[in-house]
Amino acid sequence: MSNDISGVVVIDDFFPNFERVRNHAILSEFYDWLAPDGAVYKRISMLHVPDLLDTLTNNLGGIKIILSGYRLNYEGEPPNQAIHSDLGFGTHVVVVYLNEGDSGTAFWEHKETKVVELTFDHDLVVQTAADCDNPEAWEQRTVIPTKNNRAVVYKASLFHSRFPFEAFGNTPEDGRLIAIAFFEFLEDVV
Repeated sequence: MSNDISGVVVIDDFFPNFERVRNHAILSEFYDWLAPDGAVYKRISMLHVPDLLDTLTNNLGGIKIILSGYRLNYEGEPPNQAIHSDLGFGTHVVVVYLNEGDSGTAFWEHKETKVVELTFDHDLVVQTAADCDNPEAWEQRTVIPTKNNRAVVYKASLFHSRFPFEAFGNTPEDGRLIAIAFFEFLEDVV
């Protein structure tokens, strides 16, 4: 497993007011969301995350957030798709861990095609989509472990997953709780 993967940046101690953001997330109203892709995503809270835009801008430069909020998953819950790409939801993603737990974000290479990121190539989309829930079809490139207030910023096109695939905990205080945003850099926005 290689720890060197292009397009991934880790920022520890991300939020200056971490407890404020974490408490905001814990007190948020979560619901199951029917997304444009037809999938239902459990325990989503699409809210303005306090300090997110300012903190991202201070760390990365000018950005435009497309969608942001919180996601909460519990022990025994498998993901919607084990390994996937967020291509089409902006150019980049940030995940900020709000609870400690045995988890992280893994990045993958598709064994058959040797690709680490999705493109709009129809054949590649079909080929990799067929393998999204088959970990044997993938090689794990790296895992960024969960740590309170750690941000993982990555290209939306990269194949990734939470890892292990199942979440942890049973409440907002101890479950897999993240702040997430899909965004673009201002210089890329036309």
